[in-house]
Amino acid sequence: MLKEKLELKSQESWDNSGLQIGDYNNDINSIMLTVDIDLNAVEYAINNKIELIITHHPFLFSCLKSIDFSTYEGKLIRRIIKNDINLYSMHTNYDMAEFGVSYQLSKVLNIDSYEILHIVNPDGSGYGGIGYTEPVNILEYAKEVKKLLKADHIKLYCNNDDKIVSKTAFCGGSGSDFIKDAISKEADVYITGDIKYHQAQFALQNNLCVIDAGHYNTEYQSLQSIKNVLDEVEELNVMLMEVNTVREIIL
Repeated sequence: MLKEKLELKSQESWDNSGLQIGDYNNDINSIMLTVDIDLNAVEYAINNKIELIITHHPFLFSCLKSIDFSTYEGKLIRRIIKNDINLYSMHTNYDMAEFGVSYQLSKVLNIDSYEILHIVNPDGSGYGGIGYTEPVNILEYAKEVKKLLKADHIKLYCNNDDKIVSKTAFCGGSGSDFIKDAISKEADVYITGDIKYHQAQFALQNNLCVIDAGHYNTEYQSLQSIKNVLDEVEELNVMLMEVNTVREIIL
């Protein structure tokens, strides 16, 4: 159902979307959606009798050679299995979906129409997007983006405080690989997360302002699209957990 409604794409060869722990034949009535899984999320799921956890980021990326219950991963796996919880992930197949991460981010940012920023597949799908907004001063726009994404803080990289922006590129999560795409498509500003110093420097040298709104803040809204589809099934109880498992303290 999710594949059809969201128009999921094939995942990248390096990715590990899909079933992480569990059984495809299990009957499911309660689902929890979260960007990442950690022990706190698992305990929350146990206390709320959740039968399936759907994450954006895969819990298992590389092959496990052992499961040591004294490690963080081992404790998490043990708790999931002992409580009959299924764990499933939707990562790059959802990043590139027609109604996936980019689609939901565009809605939150009030970008009505957009083209794909970095095309990967023959059907024209890929990562991120680029579209137009009302012309506005870059400082005011950055403040608006912070508000729209409900971010505690953001970083703005820009050489000109008086710059007027109207052409916006965006990519949920870690989108630094697509800075060149934003430049080649003549974006005024690029909204994404996980920007490094020299990547920001390169963007500024090419007249591109960058808003680093954080990995989590640019992705968690996309869970709402999944919830909307699952909510169509009356028998399902779907819960959205909006918690950043990577706690940041800005001093």
